Amino acid sequence: MRILLAAKHAPHGARPIGGVQSWCRTVCRELERRGYDVETWGPEQFFPAGEFDLGIVANIHDTHKALAQCRKLIVVSHGIIPAENPHLKNSRAQLVFTSEEIRDHWDGIGQIVRQPIDLDFWVPAHNRKESLTRFSYRRGLNFVKGIARSMQMKYVHLHNKSSRECREVLQNSACVLATGRAALEAMACGVPVVLLDHRGAYQPALLHTDIPQAAKRNYSGRGGITPTILNTREAIDRAITRGNMRKYVKKYHDVVHIVDQLMDIATLRRGTL
Repeated sequence: MRILLAAKHAPHGARPIGGVQSWCRTVCRELERRGYDVETWGPEQFFPAGEFDLGIVANIHDTHKALAQCRKLIVVSHGIIPAENPHLKNSRAQLVFTSEEIRDHWDGIGQIVRQPIDLDFWVPAHNRKESLTRFSYRRGLNFVKGIARSMQMKYVHLHNKSSRECREVLQNSACVLATGRAALEAMACGVPVVLLDHRGAYQPALLHTDIPQAAKRNYSGRGGITPTILNTREAIDRAITRGNMRKYVKKYHDVVHIVDQLMDIATLRRGTL
């Protein structure tokens, strides 16, 4: 079977950032492990030749060129910004959403497909836990450096490293501050995590302290509170006390189960593949 994964920012595209790109890379690897022929594509790239049995497409208004080349289509909406609007006139796609908030925002009908995490890659290690790490390509939250000093920790801001470099830093972290897929990758490494970020382009700095509730908002921080030095330090202390959340990621976000769900959706759509 030939499968296309398409997104505005694809794994081999011009802008190597973002959770959607990481999503495509993770799902692609799992599909390839199962023996499928998989291609990834973004709108600035040459389109692969030939037809695909299945297209799993994000950012449909940027990637609509792919639709005519796919016999079956799943459109995945990853967020609430305009680029994630999954509705396209006369689309024959099956819609899915990465959280309840996103489905409600777009008045959509479709399954919730949680974020997939590769638990064979994002793994714990018995290293020294010596840093307070922010895992985000965004800026802001400068007060966190002072919190690290007060806790006698090294402060690290991961924002432009490879996945392997990020994993090594996470494995050496006492606590990680992150949202979205980055937070789940850190949890998979067995590291205490605080949901905290400043997505300055479309929302202020937010701190969310209830991780199961945050799942309904894609771990974005939305629904949380404005972070301060005091409440952020308290959240870090609570996260360190709570400890390892790898079992949580395995239960809800294992890429093996997520890809099973996607393939079930594809199979049920207009017959078998």
